[in-house]
Amino acid sequence: MLKTMKNKIAEKFRKIPIGKKITVLYAGVFTVALILTSIFIFTNLWYYYRDNSKKELLDTIKKIESFITDGGDVTVENINGLIRDKNIEARIVIKNGIDSWSDTNPKMNPGDDGESSGRAVLKSYKFMGEKYLYCEKTINYNNSSYIIQAFRLYESEAQILGFLAFVFVGVNILGIISAYLLGVLISKKFLKPVTDITDTAEKISISDLNLRIEVPEADDEIRTLALTFNDMIKRLETSFESQKQFISDASHEFRTPIAVIQGYANLISRWGKSNPEVLDEAISSIKAESEYMSGMINQMLYLARGEKKGTEVKRTAFCLNDLISEILKDFEVMDVDAEISFEEEGSVYILAEENLIKQLIQIFLENAVKYGKPEGKIIHLSLKRDGNGSVVLVIADNGIGISEEDLPRIFERFYRGDKSRNKETPGTGLGLSIAKTIVNNHGGKITVKSKVGEGTAFSIYLPEYTPDEDK
Repeated sequence: MLKTMKNKIAEKFRKIPIGKKITVLYAGVFTVALILTSIFIFTNLWYYYRDNSKKELLDTIKKIESFITDGGDVTVENINGLIRDKNIEARIVIKNGIDSWSDTNPKMNPGDDGESSGRAVLKSYKFMGEKYLYCEKTINYNNSSYIIQAFRLYESEAQILGFLAFVFVGVNILGIISAYLLGVLISKKFLKPVTDITDTAEKISISDLNLRIEVPEADDEIRTLALTFNDMIKRLETSFESQKQFISDASHEFRTPIAVIQGYANLISRWGKSNPEVLDEAISSIKAESEYMSGMINQMLYLARGEKKGTEVKRTAFCLNDLISEILKDFEVMDVDAEISFEEEGSVYILAEENLIKQLIQIFLENAVKYGKPEGKIIHLSLKRDGNGSVVLVIADNGIGISEEDLPRIFERFYRGDKSRNKETPGTGLGLSIAKTIVNNHGGKITVKSKVGEGTAFSIYLPEYTPDEDK
């Protein structure tokens, strides 16, 4: 049953918001500490007053004992004259024999005459509805026994302790209320960045991603959370801007071929049915533009699939030298107007999807030819190991080069630079994006160096494969 109750309390506590948890925990810890401190102080005060009362009673006993042993006359007046504290009363029982005895204050009889020891003993005693603390001692002097008893009312100590108890209760109540309010203040202050994050997240929309969290100065977890959130929003903003740019670019690229197809369709509708020349021209143009659009769509679909994590690549081991040689033979057959050379340092193997690597190399070669100098296109390929477990394929040309402004964006989809983004230079602007996706999916990287008017060199790094790895 206790375990069930404990589980229910824990379950309810888990459902409480973090701010209230902090408040409850802070107030609870402070309250427990305050109550334990109050109990400790009150207990020590009680023992202090008790010990002080005991000392006063023992001092009274000693005074009376000294008075008797000095030969003083034991009378009520003389004994009362020795007592300074109005809360203390004394009683002396004198025994001169078995049946002969006298009592200076018989009304304060605790009921245990003759049972005292030879030392002072502190006892509790209640008489006539009043609570007393008393101390007694038996002494022998001049052939007589004296039982000396000193009584002290609890009233003074009770009043002081009662007042202190009232003060402590009041202080505890005020302390608990203050702890709760302080806990609320602290939780609000500590959780303000989290609240800001929540408010900012509620205000953010796809059309407004420029909001940011105010980063606190303290180097703590909240600062890290704020920085992480801002970085996430920045990446989302960049991603959405990229998507918007992609849609705009794709629309731009599709607008022209669609317009051409629509134009020729209208032409056929008006005159092409009876004019074979117009019909042939229209069909040829529509076919070319349709193939262009089909190729672009396939490239876009590949990019969309390639950007997904865990894209499956059908890897096989093959010699990269042989693949490059095969591609270069194809370019020779195509009668490409360019001088192409290939430098290799031994045979290197990679574990990759051969068709994708072939497409990768063709993209860079086609770009080198496309943007080469009309007066003499030179393309140089070199293949070597980098000494860090990768092979490096460098494809360099002496073409028009890439400006520093355009260089950071050349791998973006549809980005071709303002000066070249027209139909005079064929292409979709997706080639380098596809190349980067292929390299990324094979665990490699691409670096590029370029200078306007002198040419461009792309370095493709791919993990090297050693045939012994299969053993």
